[in-house]
Amino acid sequence: MRRLELVLAAAALVAVVWPVVFGVRPKRGVMAVTLLVGVAAQLQVEGFRWQMIPLYLTCVGLAIGDVIFIERELRWTNRFARGVFGTAGILAAAAIPLLLPVPLIPVPSGGMPVGTVTVEVTDFDRDELYGENPGGPRRFVAQVWYPAAEARPGAEDLWTDDFDVVAPALSRKLGLPSWFLGHTRYTRRNSQRSAPIAPGSFPVIVYSHGWTGFRSVALTQMEALASNGYIVIAPDHAFGAVATRFPDGEVVRYDPDALPDERSSTAQERQKARENLVRTFAEDVIAVLDELELGVEGQFANFVGAADLSKVGVIGHSTGGGAAIWVCLVDERCDAVVAFDPWVEALPERILRIPASRPQLFMRSDEWRGTQNDAMLRGIAARGSSRTYWLGVQGAGHNDFTLAPLLTSWGSRFGFTGSIGAGRMLQIVDNYLVGFFDVYLLGTGSAALDSVAYPEVSMERIEPRS
Repeated sequence: MRRLELVLAAAALVAVVWPVVFGVRPKRGVMAVTLLVGVAAQLQVEGFRWQMIPLYLTCVGLAIGDVIFIERELRWTNRFARGVFGTAGILAAAAIPLLLPVPLIPVPSGGMPVGTVTVEVTDFDRDELYGENPGGPRRFVAQVWYPAAEARPGAEDLWTDDFDVVAPALSRKLGLPSWFLGHTRYTRRNSQRSAPIAPGSFPVIVYSHGWTGFRSVALTQMEALASNGYIVIAPDHAFGAVATRFPDGEVVRYDPDALPDERSSTAQERQKARENLVRTFAEDVIAVLDELELGVEGQFANFVGAADLSKVGVIGHSTGGGAAIWVCLVDERCDAVVAFDPWVEALPERILRIPASRPQLFMRSDEWRGTQNDAMLRGIAARGSSRTYWLGVQGAGHNDFTLAPLLTSWGSRFGFTGSIGAGRMLQIVDNYLVGFFDVYLLGTGSAALDSVAYPEVSMERIEPRS
């Protein structure tokens, strides 16, 4: 709970307990004014969120009771009932905002301030496959996080751009009311919009989100990397992202027909659809790299001189993890790849047969370990001509490689996230993610890859075949 929310809950508790302890109500109107001013102050300073509705109503009810009840002294029976049921009511009203707090994005691990900008990329060499009206050139929105020249306190924006589109769409995708994540409007990221780029040249990393994800779904990873001296670009894979708003105002949501179900398709059709989806994600990543190479003529013109295209990494989660592996199997510009629970069953055989020649880090959750997909991923690692770091995280769920454990603190109770704590999981992921790229893009070396610093993590180094 936020500070004034705690103060308001405490004031309500005092209003209940005072007559129980002293046997008499305070002077008429004193508690009513205190509670109503408290509600108004909390709404004005911190803002409304739906989890507080029971506590707001409780405070208003107590204020009304303070005014309308003429008798100020309480008999012992009334004092007992008020003490038991009143206290229980306050605790119940405060439990909802306590169990569903406003998430806080942790401060990035690096020492550099972080800036961010958003651009639209159009790939005229590809036709759009998805949506109600497929055809025309493929286009998508991409967000860049980068080392900034200076910090500007108070310039941080919401944790995700287009919050009014993304949050309701994400809530509905989780099977929840569209307003459920409304309280995250008070969650601020650490990156500052359009901050000046820090002087110097920085390696480039492209992040590919999973099916029905979105470009800032792994915000902590983007900010951790940028604060440690990397330029990170994350495309919204249009029609594969849960929702995207283009600069012209058009909103597109994920296309459920991209992955047909068993009732409406054959196994061959489903596999073809999976291949098309992962290929689309992979080609979006390649389009980002192509756009960067256009220099001042491309959408990333502001990063000419800052983006070191001789040092390129790719990250992906789930469907995006499969796309990241695809890219680094076919595009020589990729120097290293990190994949979280990558979906490789969707990759065509012709791609799977290509020996991996880039360093790889595969981090897997409990959910995905020991599956057929995991066996195929192991085959990719075993056939590689470069080292693969094969990691498992005990207690991790598939969604724990994103912001999910921060946004849904209740997720583990419903199987949406794993049992590992959000803070612990973010620390583990950032440690190995930054450490891996420090070694293979910066060449600085990192103790993160030399030993297992976390008891939840199992790590195996799969050496290249001789």
